Amino acid sequence: MRRRWFFFVGVLLFFSGLWVVGARPGELLPNEGGRETASEFLGAALRPALDFEDPEMRGSERDFIHKLGRALWLTLRYAVAAMSLALLIGLIWGVLGSRAWWSRSTLFLQTIRIGSRLLATAVRSVHELMWALLFLSAFGTSPLAAVLAMALPYGGTLAKVFSELLDESESSAAGVIRMSGGGGLAAFSVGVVTRALPDLATYALYRLECAIRSSAVLGFVGVPTLGYEIKTAYEDGHYREIWTYLYTLLAVVIFFEWWGAKVRSLLTKGVSSKKPDVRQPDVAQLWKLRGSSLFLRSSLLVVLIGGSMSWLLEDRWGAGISWEQRMRNLDRFTGEIVPYPVREADGDWGEFGPWLGEKMSEGGSEAVWQTFHLGTASILLAGVLALIGTRFAARSLASSVPRGVRDGSPAWRAILGSVLRGAAMLGRAMPEFILAFLLLRIFGPTVWALIIALAIHNGGILLRLGAEVIDNAPCRASSVILAQGGSRTSVYVGALVPAGFSRLVLFLFYRWESCIREATVLGMLGVASLGFLISDARVSFFYDEMVLWVALGAALVFFGDLTSDFVRYKLRGKNN
Repeated sequence: MRRRWFFFVGVLLFFSGLWVVGARPGELLPNEGGRETASEFLGAALRPALDFEDPEMRGSERDFIHKLGRALWLTLRYAVAAMSLALLIGLIWGVLGSRAWWSRSTLFLQTIRIGSRLLATAVRSVHELMWALLFLSAFGTSPLAAVLAMALPYGGTLAKVFSELLDESESSAAGVIRMSGGGGLAAFSVGVVTRALPDLATYALYRLECAIRSSAVLGFVGVPTLGYEIKTAYEDGHYREIWTYLYTLLAVVIFFEWWGAKVRSLLTKGVSSKKPDVRQPDVAQLWKLRGSSLFLRSSLLVVLIGGSMSWLLEDRWGAGISWEQRMRNLDRFTGEIVPYPVREADGDWGEFGPWLGEKMSEGGSEAVWQTFHLGTASILLAGVLALIGTRFAARSLASSVPRGVRDGSPAWRAILGSVLRGAAMLGRAMPEFILAFLLLRIFGPTVWALIIALAIHNGGILLRLGAEVIDNAPCRASSVILAQGGSRTSVYVGALVPAGFSRLVLFLFYRWESCIREATVLGMLGVASLGFLISDARVSFFYDEMVLWVALGAALVFFGDLTSDFVRYKLRGKNN
């Protein structure tokens, strides 16, 4: 009954969300101009540009490949620099927010722990594009603003995940060290961090992959990364150049995904050690015979060198602006983010309430409501697509011997599964903002472009996670059903989905948080939501309104985070 109610509420939220955001079925078909644009754009996919499409640009001093290489180099450099700073923030806040770090539980220490977690949640609730707009407005366009815009939300995300991984790590060794007279630092570092290190490292690599996508998207607010070149090429109608930039971005993201998966596999499974020649080897011999991986050592060296070089190779972090000018810009910005009526009343914050009520009635409440339903409808559509696709993409069902039972099925099932897994990888490699930007040019100013963009990206992630859940599900009933002549669909619907239902729902709520964050900024592309109000306020230099809408977006994400944590806690309780 709980599952039936879950599906019923999901269907109700999906259709009510489409009604609230005004997603009419007729808008799914692009108009004549959109169809022509789509035909030209898709046709250019088979002929990516290797030179400028504009003949006048071909005679310039800098060739197209050099331009592409510079945009790619800046995208990678800003992503690596941001992740190196985010890793430092995540480690500090993650340790302070972890229960495993505090051996004693006093009111003061608990205040520090809770405060660290709340601060991490606050900074990650604001999307990196929103941080970029704030920093660019306060300091002007500079590489440092782009790096900080990514480092803060990514640092908050790392802090939350790191603290949870440390708390959930097996801590019996730490207790033994303390009972043996060891200090708290030794018990924490050896007994807790060592066990959690593989998970900490693998998640940091995953966030690096995400940082590359975010670095590309920052080009839409003026940072000269791949996103900036994509936007410029689209405005000029150079579709072949766009595909060159897209293929480059996809290749880089796929490479980093492969690299991260390889590192995660080696850290999780470990490296086998050599067998000793004697029955009772000494400690020195065991150390020499320990398992080692050249790939892991090389990866660590590349990460250290890349993180250092990303900071050292940039000689204009401040974009040539003097420190005095930067401080004047900051003073002006901090003064103008105070609500206008409060400034006019010489700092009387009693005027804030009426001003807030006026702004909410003029469109703020509607934007918050639409942003919530946009993210909710998108993740529900992504969940349905992933649920259907997982049936064919899961390796345990797509192979010729599903769940260990040979049924003599044709080979096309395995081919279809490979195609779906490849499509899911491409979908999750493409940033939602870039997808929405391209789709808006095809469908026109309709909310369907945003919903489809969010559904494609998150559907690819959910399909991958769902396939892993199905493949790893130890369900005997599935083998019994197949052995008795049951179909793979009946096995999937009747046995495997119920067995992994709790984990599938957990992943759905996990991505719902991300969908809410993305929905707050996609309005910058011209569709009514909080992002649209933020962009409009920035263009008009109404910084007080811009900060208000950013804060409301963060509050909405914070609410989604709390709701998600509550539901996941309840599901874990039911599962246990």
